[in-house]
Amino acid sequence: MQCADELDCAEVITGKYVTGKKCKYILMEELGRGGYGCVFKVKPEPADGNEYAMKIEKKRENRSQAKLAMEQHIMKLIRDKLKPEQRNHFIDVVDRAKKTHFYFLVMTLVGESLADLKKSRKPHIFSAGTTYAIEWARFYVAELVLALDAIHSMGYIHRDVKPDNMLVSSTGHIKLADFGTCVKMGDDGLVRCSSAVGTPDYISPEMLQQQGVEGIYGRELDWWSVGIFLYELIVGETPFYADSIANTYARIMNYSTNLFFPEDVPMSDIAKDLIKRFLSDAKVRLGRDGVQHVKNHPFFKNDKWTFENIRHSTPPYVPTLNGDDDTSHFEDVDQKEANIADGFQIPKAFTGNQLPFIGFTYSNELGPIAALKSSVPNGTPSTSSSSSVVASSQINSLVVEKQQLEDRLRGVQGELSDVQHQLQVERRQVELKMEFVG
Repeated sequence: MQCADELDCAEVITGKYVTGKKCKYILMEELGRGGYGCVFKVKPEPADGNEYAMKIEKKRENRSQAKLAMEQHIMKLIRDKLKPEQRNHFIDVVDRAKKTHFYFLVMTLVGESLADLKKSRKPHIFSAGTTYAIEWARFYVAELVLALDAIHSMGYIHRDVKPDNMLVSSTGHIKLADFGTCVKMGDDGLVRCSSAVGTPDYISPEMLQQQGVEGIYGRELDWWSVGIFLYELIVGETPFYADSIANTYARIMNYSTNLFFPEDVPMSDIAKDLIKRFLSDAKVRLGRDGVQHVKNHPFFKNDKWTFENIRHSTPPYVPTLNGDDDTSHFEDVDQKEANIADGFQIPKAFTGNQLPFIGFTYSNELGPIAALKSSVPNGTPSTSSSSSVVASSQINSLVVEKQQLEDRLRGVQGELSDVQHQLQVERRQVELKMEFVG
């Protein structure tokens, strides 16, 4: 049962329980794992009749601490600032703890993520282009719109909107989760930041462009991800998916020439229009000037619900659960890893050092990469210039090849270090034997 950094979360917890600020929590079963760490189902001691989810995250210098602090801060704002009907769009953190190497967040236990639901439970309903797929897309995107509007109304941008962060409750409604990537907007509604955040398939072009330099963006960043999500719900895959992160980034940067609607997937012109309005230049993107423009789009018109009463309507799918703490719909962790080819695409892991692979902000000014980069105006290819696209492609290949060579070098260096360590051990053993014989 391995998780982040090959550490067994259960082994770092003395007696299989964690002491929070309010009480102790006993680990019951592992619900999931990822680059962040692990998630366990837990119950409090003394029991209060409820069960919870505990996220266990390994400390990574100041990054994890800042992310955890932001998540707790957003949760507090949700409790203190939002109306009850708005709070329904989110999960709630009820307790927290920390140890030498790990952080712990105790949250209300909600069902599986929308990504897991599509992958493991209802693939026939999510079949691309079906009436069911359109109905699900309209409903879930509408609830996501309301959740993001609530986040934005508090002055924050989520920055990591994706199916994995949308949990399906026992009533079938979704709850937005994972607020560690949130960032506060300034008084002008903008964020000034030089680090890129997000998941590759859902990240916006303006986020990619800012790596290494101060970038400026607003809430329209989240609306780009909503467009990706809508496309994925209807088509079955994200619009700029590629076999490598570098190629995905390149397609996103040239989105206007890489956005296609498969002919074999039925989709109305209204749905296509909404997607294209989301996946557009940040200056004209739908939602930039307020959520009402999003709500007014004809795609959301239907005879079952409105934005005002959607939380009281019947979702297109209601899981058979004995409450939110029923984990029977969670896929077995080992089986889940075996089925990664099904359902939603599994988002490629995001690390900042992969951003230069697109070739637009790579800082190495030596060698052929710099020469090619200089042929791309301002480091950013124009969608109307074929030579810029070719140059960017060449940059991608060179930087990826460089990274592969560096990875091989690190691997060899690691093996060399292991051999040297083993030699030292054997040498010491020989010395001890000689001392004993002497």
